[in-house]
Amino acid sequence: MLTTERLLLLGLDGATWSVLDPMRRRGLMPNLDALLARSAHGTLRSTIPPMTSAAWTTMMTGCGPARHGVFDHRYFDIGANRMRVNHAGRVRVPTFWSLLSQAGRTVVSLNVPVTYPPLPVRGVIVSGIDAPHLDAALSASPEFARRVRAEAPDYHIRALWKRPPKDVAEMKANADATTALGLARLKAAEIADEMFPDWSALMVQFQNLDPFQHRAWRYLNVDETGIDDPAMNAAAGEVFRGIDRAIGGLCELADRRGAGIMVMSDHGFGPCLGRIHANRILIDAGVASVPGVVGRLRRRVRQGIDHLRTAHAKRSDPEARSATFEHSIRAQYPFNWRKTLAFIPHQDTAAMVYLNSASRRPGAPLATPRQIDDALRASTAALAEARHPETGVALFPQIVNVAEAYGVDPARENYPDLVALPDENYWVRTKLARGTAWVEPDFDLPGTHRPEGIVSVCGTGIAPGRTLQAHLNDIMPSILKWFHLPIPGYVEGKPLPCLSAFPSIRQDVGAVTLAGPHRSEFEYSEEEQRLIEQRLADLGYLA
Repeated sequence: MLTTERLLLLGLDGATWSVLDPMRRRGLMPNLDALLARSAHGTLRSTIPPMTSAAWTTMMTGCGPARHGVFDHRYFDIGANRMRVNHAGRVRVPTFWSLLSQAGRTVVSLNVPVTYPPLPVRGVIVSGIDAPHLDAALSASPEFARRVRAEAPDYHIRALWKRPPKDVAEMKANADATTALGLARLKAAEIADEMFPDWSALMVQFQNLDPFQHRAWRYLNVDETGIDDPAMNAAAGEVFRGIDRAIGGLCELADRRGAGIMVMSDHGFGPCLGRIHANRILIDAGVASVPGVVGRLRRRVRQGIDHLRTAHAKRSDPEARSATFEHSIRAQYPFNWRKTLAFIPHQDTAAMVYLNSASRRPGAPLATPRQIDDALRASTAALAEARHPETGVALFPQIVNVAEAYGVDPARENYPDLVALPDENYWVRTKLARGTAWVEPDFDLPGTHRPEGIVSVCGTGIAPGRTLQAHLNDIMPSILKWFHLPIPGYVEGKPLPCLSAFPSIRQDVGAVTLAGPHRSEFEYSEEEQRLIEQRLADLGYLA
């Protein structure tokens, strides 16, 4: 019999009904079918922007990026003038893992992003793609790590889908590897169940569903962009058959323990028709500026000096890593920084726009409130007015002014000033490249994120049916309500309506104070940062 003493959580990264429903109809997911038949389920809307690190952090905290502090896989470190990888030490509000643990509950989390370094909890946290390597991901429990390595040798945190499969053999090989990894996640959950038998919440996250859809979207053949190729279609379908096997095993584990089951995704998916060169739009509008001939020569001289310094350092110490100046925004983006008013240094599912203000960089051109306001308006107008050269569709139909929308000072908080969401069929490119086109095809990424994800809940007193419409920040308060724990006042979400019969305790809202710019003692080493950024690139990000 199901109780409210336990809850098994399944995280399907990038899962969307527009794919799962066709795969179910094709008979590839009988275990998911059986689960949904006894579950309330529906659509779960993602964060702004709908991207992995920000979204899973919202799931864990019940707050959006402006409150929990994670907008992207990386953040702009103003002090160092460079991009750095986000981590658990930067999350500004407690996760439900911490709150459950503080309430005396044992928790298990396997592979959820933004949980490295592992949170100190009662139970075990195994980090996901933000861990530099598997040893680090498993570092919270040496005994659990030993058993996983011995009994689930296919468990890893690598990216499996680094490019679109070139033929059926490659598609099948990657599908087999994805299935093996999913079953290794199941085995790790079974080990955790043995080692921590009093667990209250146990979560398993399946990351490689996301890059699979990025790289193989058209072979899923679920929309007008689909490619009707029976052999490739069948091989792609095996990914869902493999995930369904893991889902079936986890449902059996939940049923043995009398646990409820909650399934969610961090965002949905859909076709990608190309990339938008966001910085190029700012340059053409005169908001950003590239150097002239003299400026380019100076930059090349500066780069040459930097390379000589790095080479000298490596001759003196073969283990030395590239110096910070090589990774600086100034080195990566060849702007004329004396004239550039705003720039976009990161994100793919959105354009993260930063004003080049004196509060961020001494000597920057924006020094007065009026100059800042004018630059903000000019940046907003440039992106809002940008149209696809052939279709006339607005390239950035939604632009969020962070200060106005969230009541924070973006410069003080190390946040972007604007978050510009592209047309849903496009991905954002921030790196400067040759050419003048605003939009270009990207054959390596036929699929991209959508805000509409999935959610389902199975438990005592929950009526089955596709009835739910919720937001990702509703998951955390729903979990607390499941366990009859108080919901902190700072939480922005609300419990799922299917839990209305459960008692709810909401603490006073009170004042919410952000932690301010990051000052954690933890930071990745240069080598760790390099490893994680390479994994993110393999997943299709950082373009």
